[in-house]
Amino acid sequence: MAVNGTKEAILDSLLEGARHWRGLRDYACDINMPLLFNSDESPLPCRETPSEFEAINSSFSSQIHALFEALHDFESLSKTEDGDEFIRKDGLVSIVRINNQSFDRYPDCLHRNFHSRRLSLRDPATLPQLWRVRELRLFPAPDYGTDINFENARPVSLRVPLELATKLPTLRSLNCPWLWERMPVAFRLRTLRHYTRPWEGPWRDERHDFGRTVQELHEHMPASLTMARLWFWKPSAFYADEDQSIKMPDLIRPDDADPLSLGLRTIASHLEQFDLRAFLTPDLFRAPVMWPRMKRLRVEFHPWCPDGTWYFVGPRGENPHPDGGFEITSEQHYPPVAPNDLDDEMDEEYAEDEGSDEEAEHRTDMFRTEPLPSKIEPLLLAFADALKGMPALEEAELFTYLAWQPSEERRREYKDSGEAPYNQDRAIYRWGLSYTTGKDGRKGLLIWQVGLWRPNEDIIQSFKTLGGEASDIEITWKSFEFTDKREDEDRRAFH
Repeated sequence: MAVNGTKEAILDSLLEGARHWRGLRDYACDINMPLLFNSDESPLPCRETPSEFEAINSSFSSQIHALFEALHDFESLSKTEDGDEFIRKDGLVSIVRINNQSFDRYPDCLHRNFHSRRLSLRDPATLPQLWRVRELRLFPAPDYGTDINFENARPVSLRVPLELATKLPTLRSLNCPWLWERMPVAFRLRTLRHYTRPWEGPWRDERHDFGRTVQELHEHMPASLTMARLWFWKPSAFYADEDQSIKMPDLIRPDDADPLSLGLRTIASHLEQFDLRAFLTPDLFRAPVMWPRMKRLRVEFHPWCPDGTWYFVGPRGENPHPDGGFEITSEQHYPPVAPNDLDDEMDEEYAEDEGSDEEAEHRTDMFRTEPLPSKIEPLLLAFADALKGMPALEEAELFTYLAWQPSEERRREYKDSGEAPYNQDRAIYRWGLSYTTGKDGRKGLLIWQVGLWRPNEDIIQSFKTLGGEASDIEITWKSFEFTDKREDEDRRAFH
């Protein structure tokens, strides 16, 4: 079931559901954004003002507090007069869905449809503790009516899942199938690239704040927490809407190490199962790794590294901007809050382009299919060393998806030279490795799925010693399995 509203409305819905189902197993609460009015007489300004955002944020925070207070009262009333439980014996799954921003009349200006500022939770320390919630799921409600999956989505601060988890002392699973990070979309029209820009300043600041929050809260995480799915970015189903030639930001400076990767390293020390998808650096596996409970580890990394470099290059060694990303230093990296000349220019240009054949087309340039040893080998070596700090480990994998869908110009160059690396215009495949520990007298199994590429011998030897002796590990090299699109596991995660 799903409901939204005040504490009283939520509690009534909980009680109604418990009586109908003879005990609740899960409860979904939709967090709605206040309706924005955009009349002809008083149209919304092009950019959201700070005061407007604060009102939205206040509503978000109030609804989270109302949900927790209602659940607290529901737990207090967890038995009816005849002794039947309102909550199933194995506990409650709390599902928090963040609905999109809505308007009474959609504005003509697309600046209002894409958001970079994140909603935060006010006074999290005042939230009541909930003793019967065994799983927390938090994610944006899917909107299948839009062509762009983040249009009108309101991103939530990365602090919020951690703040909520500290108020759930019996929590076993934290499940966040999209935490609102995203790459720039390679639209052909520069106006759409402008409107959908993931603003670098808020992006960088949020990752740094996540690292600080983990250090602040990790000792307060429930001891019962054993499983987490944290998927920070959401790929396209076809994974072919990026431009891998553009200069990207450096999200790490002024720090020396990636604060998000370091924060995830700390979170992992609490877990038995970790399903992670993130823009990450080898700092995730920085020594010494002490993850004594970890049994199953699944890490998907993006081919792009958050310092602005890439783990992969093109078949000919193509690597635009090899020196890293640009530094985020000024107001130009934050979304404006007042009228400005560039916004006016983009609005005029988009009005002229609207309805053209190019409007929804992408200028995709995905060509990075060859590992760059200086970048990928430190990640692989750190992963191998980290596995030695997981005495309970049963299986682990580290992987990414690579795609060959070059720009028209790049494709033409390869075709004219007769050196096309694939016999198809489009190729998507999984690149990575998996490790299964040996048991019951069987050897451990290490599977490399990296094509013809081979890491240096030091990395291979580091993996060989995982079983104690090199002879205790069986190594298999697999060829790539090409597909038209990546595995569609995301849609199932949002239910």
